[in-house]
Amino acid sequence: MREAWQRLSTREQRMVAAAAAAVVIALAWVGIWRPVNADIARLARDVPRLESVASTARSEADDIVALGRVAAPARAEPLPAAERVLAERNLRAAVSGLDMQEGRLRMTFAMVRFDALPPLVDALARNAGLLPTDITLQPRVEPGFVRAELTFRTSR
Repeated sequence: MREAWQRLSTREQRMVAAAAAAVVIALAWVGIWRPVNADIARLARDVPRLESVASTARSEADDIVALGRVAAPARAEPLPAAERVLAERNLRAAVSGLDMQEGRLRMTFAMVRFDALPPLVDALARNAGLLPTDITLQPRVEPGFVRAELTFRTSR
């Protein structure tokens, strides 16, 4: 390569150098500049949506914190209160296990609609003074259904 370069005239060397510079500039534009500009444009479009998602997440986090401050209604036993809330929501038949162990209420659903669980947890917190400590969900074959194991503690 060195000998071939030296055999070229000064004018030819300049033309080869200019062509090499043009190729390097084109590769930099295609490999760096275009992707960076495309990412900047995409991020500029996504920022409002991401701000909205962050706002919603903050709001939901505040709601969760507020659930921890809910005063427990005057209830003698959490088990009957939970059964009443389940009956009000037409979920009593779906419960495959409901018991108290070591001061905690355990509730098991062999199969329940996923979208029925958040309102149930909210109602148990507000109406029965039961706060969730552990929720385990396993998807079922049927779309929208899960196997759920929920553990609650009293807010007292």
